Amino acid sequence: MTQLSDAQFLILIDTIKSLAPQQVETEQQSKGSFSNCSARFSGQRDHDAVDEFITAVETYKEVEGISDKDALKGISLLFDSVAVMWWRGVRREAKTWESALQLLRDHFSPTKPSYLVYLEIFEMKQNEGEVIDAFICKQRALLAKLPEGRHDEETELDFIYGLMLQKYREHIPRHEIKSFRELLERGRTVERTRH
Repeated sequence: MTQLSDAQFLILIDTIKSLAPQQVETEQQSKGSFSNCSARFSGQRDHDAVDEFITAVETYKEVEGISDKDALKGISLLFDSVAVMWWRGVRREAKTWESALQLLRDHFSPTKPSYLVYLEIFEMKQNEGEVIDAFICKQRALLAKLPEGRHDEETELDFIYGLMLQKYREHIPRHEIKSFRELLERGRTVERTRH
């Protein structure tokens, strides 16, 4: 067995240390792909489905540390059915990750005109037995489809308050509510005391 001198041992340690950062850098550059991502998109023309898909993919990409370049190369792994054919036709137009997502939005999730969003909002009154959390969550999701900054929270509260069941409005005077958080807290209290 050959023994190292102190000088040789120090050289060996320095060599190992100098190689370690290079390995870490290489791992970071090629860290992750979409091969284990469970999100899939089949090509349905549905604003919510497109948003859910993009949110899931963006989150996965960030958590796994996938570079924009690798994400662009691997996005086709997440497509099924019509989306596969669509991607074959447009992939040359997608020069960046962001442009790929924009192409997806433009084709499968055209922006719904505001007047249609308003119709949906005002057609959806709270159903008997529907908890306040679920009702407000659905309504706020619809409000989020309107152009940003269209209404302040006070106006949005007015919209939703008028669509709530009478039992909530009887116990929660509108002038006392200044935020959705307050409305939810007060609504939950009504639910606890009325059941």
